[in-house]
Amino acid sequence: MNIQSSTGNVFRSSAHVGVRQKIARRRALDLPGGILLWKAVGKVLIWAVPVVLAANLWCAHAIDTSSARSLALQQELVQLEDSADELALQRQRLTSPVRVKIAAAEKLSLYEPSAGQIRRM
Repeated sequence: MNIQSSTGNVFRSSAHVGVRQKIARRRALDLPGGILLWKAVGKVLIWAVPVVLAANLWCAHAIDTSSARSLALQQELVQLEDSADELALQRQRLTSPVRVKIAAAEKLSLYEPSAGQIRRM
């Protein structure tokens, strides 16, 4: 039905469509979009879910491996720092002037000359 007026045209539907008619037409188990859409969605999910789960497992394994490697490297770094400190202390002890004089006297029989042994010419 078409009604014309001075303000504009108004169109009314010839069939009365209400909310109850739409609800009454649908069955209880009808899926929105139709069965073909949901079959396609199901096929995609059958292939996508295992791929996503496999990727998740691979990522978790990679994270665990790198975490364990990082922990091992940190422990090795601590051990190397400790050994470097021990070696620095040992070097200081061995290169001290008193230690050098003792080692020269014992192994090479080198002693400091006394005041009477040095003459100026």
